[in-house]
Order: sequence, then C-alpha cells, then structure tokens
Amino acid sequence: MINYITKTLGKHAIQHKISNVEFTGVNNSLVYNFTNSLGYRDTRTTWWYHFFIRYGDKVYIEVRDVGEIIISFADLQKHKYLKYYYDLSLMLTNEKYKNKVIQYHKYGSEYNSKQIYSEPRVWSFNTAYIETCMNTNETTLKDIGDICYYKINPYDLMNMEYNSQQELEIFNRNYIATLPEIINNVFDKRCIVYNNIAIDYQVSIMEKELYELSTYFEDKKNILNLVVLSDKVGINGDIIRVIYNFMVSPKENKRYLGIIDKIESYKSRLEINTQILEA
Repeated sequence: MINYITKTLGKHAIQHKISNVEFTGVNNSLVYNFTNSLGYRDTRTTWWYHFFIRYGDKVYIEVRDVGEIIISFADLQKHKYLKYYYDLSLMLTNEKYKNKVIQYHKYGSEYNSKQIYSEPRVWSFNTAYIETCMNTNETTLKDIGDICYYKINPYDLMNMEYNSQQELEIFNRNYIATLPEIINNVFDKRCIVYNNIAIDYQVSIMEKELYELSTYFEDKKNILNLVVLSDKVGINGDIIRVIYNFMVSPKENKRYLGIIDKIESYKSRLEINTQILEA
C-alpha cells in the first residue's frame, strides 16, 4: 500500500510525498557549441537519462531511447550498468526530495520539451543533472529543480507487473546498442568523472546541513542568553524584541518570535527555557 500526503503548489501543481516510494534519476546532457550557417553561435544539446522509481522490491526503470522495464531490486543489483546508474541516482538526489514527486496539471516547465520527451509528461521529480561540454570535455553538475519527468503515473506502479524474461532480453539488447558510454567504450572513464562529481555534491549538501545545524543551535544559545538578560532590571519586552532581531538569524526569526512576544507572561525562567529548547 502506498502511503502519501499531498500539498498544493499554486494552481498548476500538487506535491505528493510518498513515504514508501523512492524517486531518483540520472539526467545527463551532452552540449556542443558551434557556429551555424548564418554565422551565429549556437548550441546543440543531446539528453540521456536513467529514471528510477522503487516501491519495495519493485523497481521501475526508464532509459531514453531504450524503453521502460520493471524488475526486482535483486535483479537490478545483478545488472552492471543499471546498478551503477541507480547507485549514482541515489547520490545525485538530495535525501529530502527522494520521496517527493510533483504532479503538474498541464505540460510542465520549460525543460519539459520535445527535445527531451516525445510525449507530454506531468509527473516531475528533483535531481541534479550532469552536463558535459563536448567542445572542452568539461563535465559539471547543475541543481536547478524539477526538470525530470516520468512517463508513468507513479501510483500505477503498485499494480504493474514485472516484465517477462523475453522482454528483459529485448531491453538489454537495445540498451547495449544505444547507451553512448557503452557504444563509445568510455563507460569506465565516465564512471570516474560522474562519481567524483556526485561525491562533491554530497559533500556540499552535508556542509550546508552542518552550517544550518550550527546556526540553529547558535540561535537557541542566543535566545537562552536573552532570557537571562530579561531578568535584569530595566529590560522590558520591547527592548528584548529589539535585541532579539539582532541576535537571531533571519531564517529562524519566526521560530522563537511567539515565545519572545510572551516573555513577560511566563511564570518562571524554567518554563520559558523549556519552550525554547522544544521549539
């Protein structure tokens, strides 16, 4: 059974948070800059992607120009290439987005275009994507929101059947004959580049989370100190609120504002300290 909650994102989209379903993917583009026949600089972009939805033991896999299959998680672990891209997708998808998918009421964002997909799609998920400039052979990672769209409705996966062995063999033949890294015999080299980028991305996420966590605890310490200060003679609520605005980060300002507004009505410092620590 799929467990979910929804949240409206304006009039054109709904966010679904599905606790027991995982949405990940690897979306990589090959960019070639050139001068066109009119003498203007132009860009040609080719997109390749591996999209995954995991629901328990069942894994839906979609690969551009190859097709879609549903296999068991155990079978995924046995497939050299699909396992690699699945593991990479876990690293490229921020943990806070892995259980979220956005349903658009109509054909999605500017990235949801026919240069990527051959049909309208409305189910989007968030993952960073890899871009390689063919002119310089430079590969970078870009994290700009929901640009990946599934072909299927994720809620349908629960009732979808696993593919037959014959269907899997056809998929594998098409896969080997289509994937650029395999055709050009650069898979192992690309893996090193992609892994390094993914590791750097995970490190940047951890650094950001540690910074936010340190700011969070620093704010708590400052508020507790402010309570001590409020006990001093001549420090009333208005003065406390002025000092509060200087001591607390803008992001966390609202977290404790209700407590500060009522600072003069608390019966004891213990009571207000408890409120601060629980906020």
